[in-house]
Amino acid sequence: MDLHYKQEVTVGVLVLLGIGLFLAGTMWLKGSSFSTDSGIKVVFPDVGTLARGSPVRISGVVVGKVERIELQDIGRVLVTFALSDKKVQPKIDATAKVGTVGLAGQAVINLNPGNSSTPLPTDRPIQGTVEPGLMDIGSGLSDEAKETLSGIQEIANKRLADDLHATLGALQRFIAVYADTKRGPAAEATKTMEALRRLSATLDSSLVHANLAGTLRKSDTLIANLGTTTAQFTATAAQLDSVLRKLNQGQGSLGKLMSDSLLYAEVRRLTQSLQGLVDTLRKTPGKIPIQIKIF
Repeated sequence: MDLHYKQEVTVGVLVLLGIGLFLAGTMWLKGSSFSTDSGIKVVFPDVGTLARGSPVRISGVVVGKVERIELQDIGRVLVTFALSDKKVQPKIDATAKVGTVGLAGQAVINLNPGNSSTPLPTDRPIQGTVEPGLMDIGSGLSDEAKETLSGIQEIANKRLADDLHATLGALQRFIAVYADTKRGPAAEATKTMEALRRLSATLDSSLVHANLAGTLRKSDTLIANLGTTTAQFTATAAQLDSVLRKLNQGQGSLGKLMSDSLLYAEVRRLTQSLQGLVDTLRKTPGKIPIQIKIF
């Protein structure tokens, strides 16, 4: 064989081998598998964010990847995945759920292989369900919160309406009482105003008919008389003060009697003698005893 021809063949084989390796690597990165055990099918009503290459987990452990997702009808999506663990074989009672993990909400398939002794037929898909995700839970909580707030608002509105109704009723009764012209405060105010009007009329009449000039003249005369009386009282007080001063100084008969102790003693003896004479007369009325002493 020609050397040039051998080189071309070698280059062609290397190129084909490289293309094959490239295709194999691409398929592997996309989650494809060459295992003869691939092709387990699950029918979901909705797959959410599930995509090719999404992990398949059993009890939280990754055992496979999604290979293919096909929309068969509205509410029916066929998902095919392959298992990398040969020991895992789905049974006829196997179940699968689409769930999410992490804060980012990565979609996964949670597989339950089942406990039956009958293997899953190759032409029978597993009936899958969708687990509620964080957004669904948040939406449910939001709906519940809205219902709760609506109930609270309804109760608050009813209570507010009842309070307003009661307040308006009390205000109407209050106005009715005050507007009563026969028994209410308005009637009392009317009576008071009428009494004030009559009093004002009486005062006006009295002031019109009063002799103010004569009254003022009588007041002046009275004041003058009071001034004269005051002057007389002053003079009398001065004279009385002079008499008392003379008595204190022992002037005059009464002053001497008050200040002379000897005269006071004589008057006292005379009073005692008169008292003795009166007592004797009481004992022997009509007789006056006389005692005569000779030496």
